[in-house]
Amino acid sequence: GINRSHPDYYPLYLGNHIFGGSGLTSILSDEIREKKGLAYSAYSYFSKMQSNGIFMMRLQTKNNQAIEAKNIAIQTLKNFRNNAIDTQKLQDGKDNIIGGFALETASNANILTYLSIIGFYELPLDYLSSFTDKIKDISATDIQKSYERLIDMDKLIVLTVGAKK
Repeated sequence: GINRSHPDYYPLYLGNHIFGGSGLTSILSDEIREKKGLAYSAYSYFSKMQSNGIFMMRLQTKNNQAIEAKNIAIQTLKNFRNNAIDTQKLQDGKDNIIGGFALETASNANILTYLSIIGFYELPLDYLSSFTDKIKDISATDIQKSYERLIDMDKLIVLTVGAKK
């Protein structure tokens, strides 16, 4: 994972939204839930901490499907990491984040939350006003190169929780 001031923060933020952070419309959910029917939910996220956080994929599946679902998740991540995403997925991801950002900053309570994040993580004071422009400027290559730099497929840790059957 990364911290919020890392140069790859915005490409990873948008990339994760497309890969596994946008619910049922994400690539990960499409591969595991829609195409294979192996899980009710499949998602990913980067924890954004003051120092480096973690990247996590999470699946909920039946015991007898766990290995197949895990293997598909890892292969899907590998494909996403090694290949630039198509133009339509990129634009859809940008539109979704930018459209949602307006709602995230629509109330005083939400703005106060963002101000506390800006202060705690020592983010630039223009964080809110520059966020959407930074998302707009990201290319598919930016995302792919960021994932290539920061996701080491040989260092993934797999944790399985559930009954051993």
